[in-house]
Amino acid sequence: MSAAKTTKAILALLKLRKVQQEQIKVDVAAANAVLRNEQRRAARVRHELGEAHLSDETMAAWTAGVARRAALVADLDNTRALVARAEADLGHKQAAWARARRAERSLERIVERHEIAQEQAALLTDQNALDDRTVAEFAAKARRRAQLEGGTP
Repeated sequence: MSAAKTTKAILALLKLRKVQQEQIKVDVAAANAVLRNEQRRAARVRHELGEAHLSDETMAAWTAGVARRAALVADLDNTRALVARAEADLGHKQAAWARARRAERSLERIVERHEIAQEQAALLTDQNALDDRTVAEFAAKARRRAQLEGGTP
């Protein structure tokens, strides 16, 4: 495979990795949003649970208060479970993003090394051309000097 095709293939793979990383980054942001929403909901339920007062005036009021408190406790349990699930999901998405970033960075380093190698090859080619020109010029000067001094062609 030629250097140009290799470079093109590596750059295409790097572009794919960047797109994958961006998608995972979006997933991480969405997971963070879900987590924040569930945490806010849990805080609201905890606040409401703390404000639930049992009324001693009538049995109906007392029963309603107990039912409200029980519902809030159940809601709190549900929100805790949702928060835990959102945290776990966020952890998985962050790990996937980190893997995608490492894969992208690895390819970036390969591209960088490839570009450096190409630059070095170009510099070596230039240096060899300069060396050849210098040797040719030196040989031409030596021939002219020999002709002038010795009269040989």
